[in-house]
Amino acid sequence: MNDTTVTMRQFHIIVVFTTLSTAFFLLPSSLIADAKQHAWLVPLWTGAAGIASTLPWIYLARRHARLNLMQINERILGRPFGKLANLMLLFHMVIVCAWVLNNLDDFMTTTLMQQTKEWVFDAAFLFTALYAAQKGITAIARTAELFAPMLIAMFSVFFVLAVHSWDWSQFAPAAEFDWSGILRKPSYMIAFPFMDGFMFVMIFPYIKEKAGANYVKCAAAGALLLSLITFIVTGVLGVSRAPHVTFPLFVMAQELMISSFLEHMEATIAILWFALVFVKLSFTFYCAITGIAQTCGMRSGGLIAVPLAILIVGFAQSMHRNLIENLEWLARYLLPYYSLNTLALPLLLIAVDLIRRRRAA
Repeated sequence: MNDTTVTMRQFHIIVVFTTLSTAFFLLPSSLIADAKQHAWLVPLWTGAAGIASTLPWIYLARRHARLNLMQINERILGRPFGKLANLMLLFHMVIVCAWVLNNLDDFMTTTLMQQTKEWVFDAAFLFTALYAAQKGITAIARTAELFAPMLIAMFSVFFVLAVHSWDWSQFAPAAEFDWSGILRKPSYMIAFPFMDGFMFVMIFPYIKEKAGANYVKCAAAGALLLSLITFIVTGVLGVSRAPHVTFPLFVMAQELMISSFLEHMEATIAILWFALVFVKLSFTFYCAITGIAQTCGMRSGGLIAVPLAILIVGFAQSMHRNLIENLEWLARYLLPYYSLNTLALPLLLIAVDLIRRRRAA
């Protein structure tokens, strides 16, 4: 891994891209089904709660500057228990990679390429991400920086053109709040995508300025963008139609007609989304192989990159039979599962760290 440094702009872009990634394509329909016309409020409060859940990790990173996630665990818990904590987090990263691929499979097999085998998409994306991860975090950051202007421009144009069918009546009655649909049902969004933020502690040592504070700002920006996208989907497709559409942004692109010779923009929008998926997959895979290398005392993660990629492809193929089963699992079990690694573990680390410091004093 030829890691040097990550500029603040590159860090900002990676955080926003990984926060949006699969979430802004997958979640709006579920949020609208739960919260109806107030679905745009859900990313705001879940974003605040999810970002707050990463604060213990940010605190640990500040207390142990120049150490990444794996090194912090071993510094506080010692080698045996630290490596056990590392394995828990590494398994989480591997599962996230598999989830990203599984979401990609669901999208491709239900929209663009129904007859193509899922493993083809998995292999193509993951081995491209493997190459990027082998080149290091700097290569991933520069790739995200290269994508950023194009993605911002194209998505901005898409949303501006899509609002031609805007209907304010979709937000009526504005004063009637289904608090169960706003607070309880979509609480899984605290975990996905915000609780994955602990992985950024892996690259905090490569960032010269205040990494923790900048992460919070960019994750908050991602939450605002998710809220805005959900707001637009609600206004364009409506609360009665959007919940029955698996990928609402894709449908909006299908129905977008700029002129008689320029229509059906769904393939273009899909390609732009693939860029976001690539950044998240590359970053998560990089964190996984770097963490495994450090935990096992290896000089480089290159030796385990290909076997790990094959394992992840297998996980992705066997996670869920369809998208509905995936969403049901997310709603029921995702938040408790994430809370163990991203909330309980750092709180335990903080407690152990404070006890050791008091004894040393």
